[in-house]
Amino acid sequence: MKNLQAVSKKEEENIVLQFIDGEGFDHLLEQTIKILQGAMLFGCVPFFIYLLILIFS
Repeated sequence: MKNLQAVSKKEEENIVLQFIDGEGFDHLLEQTIKILQGAMLFGCVPFFIYLLILIFS
């Protein structure tokens, strides 16, 4: 039973390492960057414009 668990653990580690080395991780990073850019454009920029209007009016 322990041998089966060890093999399963090794297989899980290999799957994780393949994900990090492969295209999956690159795709995940691309999606994360797109989400963060969207948050900046639709969250931070309007707030900055609001602050500028508030300061100069």
